[in-house]
Amino acid sequence: MGRVVVVTDASTGIPRSLAEALSIAVLPITAEEDGDPDSEDDASSRLSESAEADELDAANRPFVTAYLEAVEQPGVDAAVVVTPAVEFASMFRNAVLAAELAGIPAVAVDSRTASAGQALVVLAGAEAAARGEELPQVVRTLESAVRRVELVASLATLEPIRRSGPLPAEVLGPPELEGGRSVFRMRSGAVEPLGATASGDEALVRILDAFKESGRHGVERVAIFHAGAPELAARLGELLGEVDFVAGFSRAMQVHTGRGVVGAAWLARDAPGG
Repeated sequence: MGRVVVVTDASTGIPRSLAEALSIAVLPITAEEDGDPDSEDDASSRLSESAEADELDAANRPFVTAYLEAVEQPGVDAAVVVTPAVEFASMFRNAVLAAELAGIPAVAVDSRTASAGQALVVLAGAEAAARGEELPQVVRTLESAVRRVELVASLATLEPIRRSGPLPAEVLGPPELEGGRSVFRMRSGAVEPLGATASGDEALVRILDAFKESGRHGVERVAIFHAGAPELAARLGELLGEVDFVAGFSRAMQVHTGRGVVGAAWLARDAPGG
């Protein structure tokens, strides 16, 4: 069939070097900013209230036309579009429509996760495509990764994600954590609360415990992500051991999570003989 391209969006945080090496088409998700975007002053990079409202209303980005353009880029014979879980963003619907409209064979795959978890799914499919596998094999590789990917994260505040509305109230609990942190697991399109912790270090240990439990048969790849919490991310990396990459959240993603989020995603290996 020829070259298969994997298309995704910037919410994954995939490092540019990896995206370029594997010819992954990464579509931007933008947010308007106040002040000078190149300034080191944190205040200048804060989103305006109106921009936050616009960004939350525009949860269906990238649009169908953007997906379609990436799918039908020159030199591509088939394409797979990988999106965040449909429960948390409407990108999958746009991706499905773009795949239906495309002039080449194209498939949309819901990663059933988000952020760095989605990145790991994308990378698995892109590596299959780079090996020269055809579209059905690439899709099967992606589906295997979707089944095995896990993400556990800690939030410093719940107000931004409560305002953006992707999670039910019973999962979120109280909006302010009074110095503590909330920990949750995202798997198979569902969010499971893992409770509140009294400190960042306690939250990291809880992430480590989840990692050890689900990765007891080994892991293929591990990624850490954070939003303005590089020290916590570094400590988490030390706890987990070998980490494939660390990704920072874009300002558009921070609209939904707030600053201070830190977490890990991994692809767990199946049990022997499973």
